[in-house]
Amino acid sequence: MAKDFNRSTGSRANGFSSKLPLWYQIANRLRSEILGGHLPPGGRIEPEIRLAEDYGVSVVPVRQALRALEAEALIVRRRGSGTFVSSKPSARDKGATSLRDLYSTEFSKPALILERSEVEIPPNFLPYFSGETVIHAIRRVAFRDAVPWSFGTLYVPVRYADALSTVDLQRYPLYRLLQERHGIYLARSHFEAMAVAIGEEAAHYLEIGPYEPALSLTCVTFDGADRAVGAFDMTFPNDPFVFKFDTEHGLGDDIDLSTPLSARTRPME
Repeated sequence: MAKDFNRSTGSRANGFSSKLPLWYQIANRLRSEILGGHLPPGGRIEPEIRLAEDYGVSVVPVRQALRALEAEALIVRRRGSGTFVSSKPSARDKGATSLRDLYSTEFSKPALILERSEVEIPPNFLPYFSGETVIHAIRRVAFRDAVPWSFGTLYVPVRYADALSTVDLQRYPLYRLLQERHGIYLARSHFEAMAVAIGEEAAHYLEIGPYEPALSLTCVTFDGADRAVGAFDMTFPNDPFVFKFDTEHGLGDDIDLSTPLSARTRPME
């Protein structure tokens, strides 16, 4: 028998931003519970009315959130039976890194925050942050399934830094916090990635050998007015190809960083 995951009435009602649609925030929370393993495959999700009571909202945004998750194949709705977590959500595939991992999924183990400081904007990001003289930098090691997953630096304009607590940065990706703490709508991102021989510091934190192949991934993300609101320069273990791409947000596309890129996309010259 499928297991129900019950919450006490109103227990999740706090923390909603007035600047973002309720359905979007509810979908993010449920998505994180699913991808983080709190709602395991095959588990029954509470009825819409119960979820609405729990979140302190009407049924309408709950229904919209569930439709979004159904479109992503994270849940299955069975007439007469209820709503269930998909048995094999694609983003659960071992070795696959999805946009949700980069943007919204809560870390399975608290990240290690190495340093927070205001620094000069790195030259590769300077064209995107015009008018800024310094930027807030967060050096972080993130984990996936308790294994080091990424090492590098996150960048945000100084005006956003105060609302980003170190405790939150240990638990969540930067872009989720920008959405929930500042109500920023993330419109698009520009990524650049290349194969590198990993340096000694990154190798130490990722627990692999120095100079082994790794993936260097940089990203700049823009809001609806096309202003840069965040960036990162991260290193991930092992991927031998180079690629560049842009993505619109909200499409639910997964990017599998575990298989050769030649099987997924053509490198840009």
